[in-house]
Amino acid sequence: MSYKQTGTRHSYQPKRTATMRASAITPASHEAFRQEWDANFDLALQKARELQKKGFLVEESLQRGALMESKAKKLAEDLKQRGYEVELIPVAKWADENVVFLIFKPTAKAKVATEPAKAKKGKNLTPQDIIDAFVKNFTYQYPSGPEKPDTSKFQTEGYITDAKHLAALVDPASGSKLPIVEKVRNTVKTMQPTYRFENSTKLRVATTRLKAQKKHSGYVAFDDKTAKTVEIEVFVKSLRSIGDGPVSVYVLPNRFDPIYLVREQPPHFAICLAPYIEPPSSQVVNISDIEKEAANVKVGAK
Repeated sequence: MSYKQTGTRHSYQPKRTATMRASAITPASHEAFRQEWDANFDLALQKARELQKKGFLVEESLQRGALMESKAKKLAEDLKQRGYEVELIPVAKWADENVVFLIFKPTAKAKVATEPAKAKKGKNLTPQDIIDAFVKNFTYQYPSGPEKPDTSKFQTEGYITDAKHLAALVDPASGSKLPIVEKVRNTVKTMQPTYRFENSTKLRVATTRLKAQKKHSGYVAFDDKTAKTVEIEVFVKSLRSIGDGPVSVYVLPNRFDPIYLVREQPPHFAICLAPYIEPPSSQVVNISDIEKEAANVKVGAK
């Protein structure tokens, strides 16, 4: 799966997969990292166990695996704002950056904040509800008439795209063996989510407000990088299509690969978004910042 380039925006088009760029990592650098990792791993675990005695959630924390320090610091900042206490334990260096374990524990503030969230559940949606929402939100109005996604082959092919090829709705549980569907299916099985968020009325209102200020925030990023984003208008349409509840985000490492938004509640549909590469950094807003805006949104009962 790759993308057909149209300026800096990329459209979602199935075609032959391009060869990935050769890695600059050498066998020697890999071996040096492995030796340092092996030498420090037991000591890092010992420090983690010491923190466990102080109430840190070591088992839950280590499920994230080791992280590059820049990514860990971003996660630590978000956790602290939610009321968590955070410790970083360095293990080794990779490309002049520490690889660390991020260990956290909830404070009283975090417990109060998270308990109501556990009770939240998105509305029970059927597959047809999501298909209909996708068609509604990704129908484009032209002078010649509306152009909407063709759903006639969804049951057999397992996906549909919008007319501009900016988004695709995919059912990973379908029997389809087409590359688009297989790639989503394999990604969800083998890759840890880049980010998780709760799709809600508040989040959609906050995102829509930011969209109205497009000169300040026209693109959404899901990690600490701003080179690979999605257009905020496409993101809003996706939020309105995928339904309330928890959503996992997968930002694939290859530059022009898609960004996946996957429902964590049944039906486990995914929306695949064509990336917008290297937008003006001043116009990029991070998903974590949208969540902070959403926390201050006041809306009536849904």
